[in-house]
Amino acid sequence: MVTMQDAARGESDQTVIVELPYPTAAGAQPFTRADVVFTGVDHSTSSYEVRLFFNNPAATAGTPRAVEEGYAGRFTVFGHGGCYGDEGHCEVPEPSTDPTDLRPPHPLTPLDTYVTVTDALRALLAGDTLRTTTLVPVSLAPRQQDRGPAPELLHFADVSLQIYLTATESDAPE
Repeated sequence: MVTMQDAARGESDQTVIVELPYPTAAGAQPFTRADVVFTGVDHSTSSYEVRLFFNNPAATAGTPRAVEEGYAGRFTVFGHGGCYGDEGHCEVPEPSTDPTDLRPPHPLTPLDTYVTVTDALRALLAGDTLRTTTLVPVSLAPRQQDRGPAPELLHFADVSLQIYLTATESDAPE
């Protein structure tokens, strides 16, 4: 698991680079699914998209979304566009510990999301190892000409690579 504080700025300063640990070839197991999981993603501002590229620290918003470029997938965030309420209206309170409190969470509670990267990770591991994952945030402004790199929009608590094994693979003798 990598926190936002442990992430590095990319070569273009428009991206975020994380090093998601994955076992070396000797420790790798066959997997049925792989997800990059994000927790605590902020969605209080504008809408944006985050594109993921494996082993391509030079990726930018202009990088083609192709396997040859390391493209692994994307997720989108429907932003709330800022806060226009009264003072304290947009401050997210701590979750209630009262088991009888049935209120839904605050609308600005950070969200958790994932990107399924199974095919992209398998293709990469067929000839290489996973070294870096580049996150390319791109604004999704209503007007096409206003869209572009938006590293200031991406804020998350942590990101991790989750690999899922089938029961038969995990129970197989070594």
